[in-house]
Amino acid sequence: MKKNRSYLRFLALAGGLLSVSTASLAQVNLNSISVGASYWKPSLDYWNQRSLLTGYNGGQGATLGGQVMPHVALEVGLVKGLSLGARAGYWRSSAAGTLSTGGVNRSEKLTLAIIPVSLELMYRFNSARTAATTDAADQSAKPKTPFVVPYVGVGLSRYFINNTFSRTVASGSGSVNESQSGNNYGVQVFVGAERKLVKKLYLALDVRYHLGSYNQLVQTESASTAEKVSLNGLEAGLALRLKLAE
Repeated sequence: MKKNRSYLRFLALAGGLLSVSTASLAQVNLNSISVGASYWKPSLDYWNQRSLLTGYNGGQGATLGGQVMPHVALEVGLVKGLSLGARAGYWRSSAAGTLSTGGVNRSEKLTLAIIPVSLELMYRFNSARTAATTDAADQSAKPKTPFVVPYVGVGLSRYFINNTFSRTVASGSGSVNESQSGNNYGVQVFVGAERKLVKKLYLALDVRYHLGSYNQLVQTESASTAEKVSLNGLEAGLALRLKLAE
């Protein structure tokens, strides 16, 4: 896995999305910008079931669990009901424990950071319905916003991975502090619904499933192997969506 500072990519992307000028937004027909947070629990089967983490704390083990992930997104309208979007999040989890081998005590900690960046196609159902007015002076149709607007979508994702491993030996040599980084592709499928709060501002509930994996290089004293780590898992959360085209 190539070394990089993947977490900086999320900060740069988030800052870029939120600092775009109004004139630039109009040029690309940008429909909306969203900011939110969700809970994502990727499988991480290798780390939680077969890695060194299973021997931590006297064999009780330690796991990398689900965490809250902040995310930002933008949307560009294509045709009625159909839009193209981009989304990026930042997820981070840590597992730590102690080990004792041959009378030597050591403490270890693994921190895994994931930045899922996706290009998404979304379809909204019945985003606005038309109702005729009874006013004789105005017989034109007026659009009405429904109570909630459901949507479905699919996204092509790229997962940027960074993990940091540290080991501290109580007495003697052997302490380490190292990191690995890389990326791989995956898919996200999602459903959701949005509700208008005030003019241009909506609250969205989003549920999605990640399908992806990456290869983790594992080094031992005699060899190095590549272990497949699953990123499959459910994500659910809320977002505030500012609709610029409304």
